[in-house]
Amino acid sequence: MGMARDSYLVARAVVRVLGDSTMTHEIHRVEEITGRPAYRRLLAELRDDPDGQRLLREQPELSSELVDYDALRRMPETTLGGAYVRHLDGNAITADYQAARTRHVDDPDMAYLMRRFRQTHDVWHALLGLGITGHEEVVIHAFSWGQMRLPVSAMVVAFGSMKHIVLEKRWGTLRHSLREAYEAGRDAAPLIKVVWEDLWAEPIDRVRARYHVRTLERRWLD
Repeated sequence: MGMARDSYLVARAVVRVLGDSTMTHEIHRVEEITGRPAYRRLLAELRDDPDGQRLLREQPELSSELVDYDALRRMPETTLGGAYVRHLDGNAITADYQAARTRHVDDPDMAYLMRRFRQTHDVWHALLGLGITGHEEVVIHAFSWGQMRLPVSAMVVAFGSMKHIVLEKRWGTLRHSLREAYEAGRDAAPLIKVVWEDLWAEPIDRVRARYHVRTLERRWLD
């Protein structure tokens, strides 16, 4: 009964997102239900890693209660914090929505990791220089697939490519950016365990270099 209900919820969520790509809560639903095995594997890896142990112990979160976003706004746009908050403000989005509680997982550490992935998704946007248009969200999930192999990222790339890339005839994005983003995610250091809160004042180019994050060629994205 549980597996059948999960399958139904995932199928319904996919249909809804295909109709309206802004239904982020439905993407979250798919992520929580399909991502449990991947997150169990990730938890095991983090528990054997000093940086992962720190992350699980301290459990930092990107929310307006815990991060001084006004302080980030005073930072130059060349810093990680300055670039991140300008990404949020420029697209009229907030990290608080991504801090919403999980609904389909019981393990507290797994629930935390899912929230952390959602919250740092926009940090990854800033690192890659990506906006939040439909095709750019598909591209960043290609990067995420290279990083973490989450089923939700594979589904966004597969279905989102049809809707936002093929139907919009973005052939450059299809031929170049998806592969480029996947390879950038694959080759970068594991980003889920990074405590970004320690790095806000760092030049963003230095942060990219430290974690081997390559920005994408803009000409294939516009």
